[in-house]
Amino acid sequence: MPMPPDFEEQCLYSPDAWFIQDLAMFPDDDRIVGICDTTKLGPIVDAQRPWPGHPKHLPGAVVIQITGTLGQLYAAYMLGLPATEGWVGFGTHVHKARFRRMGEIGPPIECEAKMLSKRTMRNTVFIRFRFLFSQDGEECYLSEQSAAFVQSDHRGPLPG
Repeated sequence: MPMPPDFEEQCLYSPDAWFIQDLAMFPDDDRIVGICDTTKLGPIVDAQRPWPGHPKHLPGAVVIQITGTLGQLYAAYMLGLPATEGWVGFGTHVHKARFRRMGEIGPPIECEAKMLSKRTMRNTVFIRFRFLFSQDGEECYLSEQSAAFVQSDHRGPLPG
């Protein structure tokens, strides 16, 4: 299914930095799944210079950006912590990360975020996620990462 229609006003980044084109939510399983079109990764992949044994591929910088997009989608739509209500999130830790194989340019990548734990301390919501990215049925990235969401005084869409 397509991205939520109001995500552009909820997201801390413009759409060209989401790297997710479709989204499915599974509230009963505490997870969301986004689809990454690897042919639309922009300048960082365009700048890659293919070398023998090192083709253009899904770079780690894009992987981390996708985890941030998924974290914000999860917080806004699964936990009710939208940016328009002042909630902003920050990645805090990459506890484990494994690049199992190189993500190829061409086939889409399925990007899953599953909430492993959530706790609230002093008006901050801490979430630990497991991220699993796969392409053509093979795992290419697996991690556990944490993020903290805090609420500012701002309400409504981004000014200006």
